[in-house]
Amino acid sequence: MARFDAQRFGVAVVLAQACDRIAGALTRYAVAYPFPLLCDPDRRVIKQYGVWHPLGVASFNTAHPASFLIDAAERRIRYAFVGSTQFARAPLDALVDAAAHAGSAA
Repeated sequence: MARFDAQRFGVAVVLAQACDRIAGALTRYAVAYPFPLLCDPDRRVIKQYGVWHPLGVASFNTAHPASFLIDAAERRIRYAFVGSTQFARAPLDALVDAAAHAGSAA
C-alpha cells in the first residue's frame, strides 16, 4: 500500500457480493483491509468493466479477477488486467509501474 500512497493513488476493491455477505465474512474471519471494499450485488459495475463471468468451470455468476488503475482527474483507465482464470492476478510491479508513469504524465 505504501507504494501506491507514495504515488497518491487510492485502492478500492469491488466485490460481486451482497454487502451483508461481505460484512459477515469480515467479521467471521476478523479481517480488516486498509482500503474500501465496495459491494456490487447486482453486478452492474463488473458488467460495465467487461469482467462479468456468468458461467465457467471454476465459477458461476461472478467476475474474472481484474485490476484497473483509474486516473480520477482525467476519468481515464491507465492500466487494465483481466485474468482468464479465478487464480490469475495482476503483477504488482506492472501496477506500480503504471502508477509511476501516470503520476509523471500529470
